[in-house]
Amino acid sequence: MNWKKVLTLAGILGSSFIASAQVQFTNAIRADIEQFEAQTNLLIVKGMGVGGTVNFGSSAISVRLKDSYNPDTGRRLQGIVINFVEGERRERATIDYDELEPLIKAFDYVRSVTYDVTGLPSFEASYQTKDGFRVIGFGGHRQSSVQHFVQFDDGARIALNSDQIAQLRGIISQARNTLDELRPAK
Repeated sequence: MNWKKVLTLAGILGSSFIASAQVQFTNAIRADIEQFEAQTNLLIVKGMGVGGTVNFGSSAISVRLKDSYNPDTGRRLQGIVINFVEGERRERATIDYDELEPLIKAFDYVRSVTYDVTGLPSFEASYQTKDGFRVIGFGGHRQSSVQHFVQFDDGARIALNSDQIAQLRGIISQARNTLDELRPAK
C-alpha cells in the first residue's frame, strides 16, 4: 500500500467521523424546558396534557402540553411538544412557553401574506423556534395562492392546506390559553 492510498483512506475516515459528530450535535437539547427536565439530582414533576391533533390522510400532527416543576425551588417551566407521524417517519419539536405568542403571530402572518409582499417573482416567509420547528408560507406571482408548510429542523417540508394550518394554529393557541390558566397570578 502506498502513502497516497493511506492518506486518502485516512481522509475518508476522518470525514466520516466529522459527519457523524455533526449528526450527533443536531440532537442537542435546545428548548429551555427540556434543559430544565434533563437536570440530574433534582426532583422534577412533569405534567402532560393533550392539546389536539390535525389529521390528514395517513399523517397527523399532534400537540401536547408540558408543565414542569421543581418543588424544592418552586421553579416552573411550560411549553408544548409538536409531533408529526407519517408511516415510519416521526418528527418532534419542543417549544417553550415564551415562544408560543411569536409562533402564533407567525402562523397568522403566513396565513395572510400575499404574493405582492415583494416585487420579486417569489417569496418565502418563515419563523423558526429554538428547537427547529418552522412555519412557512411560500408563494409566487404565478401562483393563485400561498402554499403553507411546517418543517422540523432540516427534515422534509410538510404541506398543509389553509384549513389544516388554521386548525394547527388554533390548537397551539388553545394550548397557550390552557397553560396561561395554570400560571400563577403576578
